[in-house]
Amino acid sequence: MIIATNILLNEIESAFPFTEMPLDTDLLFHKKDFFECNDLLADIEQYRGKEITGNAIRVIHQEMSHLSAKTWEWVLPHYLRFCFTAEAEYNRMETEFLIYSLAPSLEFQAETWQRLSLLNKNQINCLIHFLEWCSNHQYWKEYCPDEIDRGINFLRTSSFGQS
Repeated sequence: MIIATNILLNEIESAFPFTEMPLDTDLLFHKKDFFECNDLLADIEQYRGKEITGNAIRVIHQEMSHLSAKTWEWVLPHYLRFCFTAEAEYNRMETEFLIYSLAPSLEFQAETWQRLSLLNKNQINCLIHFLEWCSNHQYWKEYCPDEIDRGINFLRTSSFGQS
């Protein structure tokens, strides 16, 4: 399905309202005291109460698998909107990693569903539409078509993921 950018942006605005940043104890998926996770926690905490800009997205884009469902719920409204900025179009890395995060291999699908567990039907469908938009985007359809297809198929396996 071909989705116009402005229609998708309106859907994102509707489906993903901004939420408050979770408590620091709720930010991470893995509750064990890993050194790397402590650094990530400190990196995320610096944005508490501040505007979430491209700098914040760059801090977390490679760490999405370490973030809790509450943190995904908080960051996705910012992250999705960021993917449509000139900054994201120039760099592309953050959008690439979001695509990868939504397209887990079989061994990581259960964990990914846990991270997506606070999203509702409209939000899951919006993520499907985002990936469908990527599948028609001049760059993304050639750069990572397999991951986009895997992500769409993965999200459609939810109890309410229908496009």
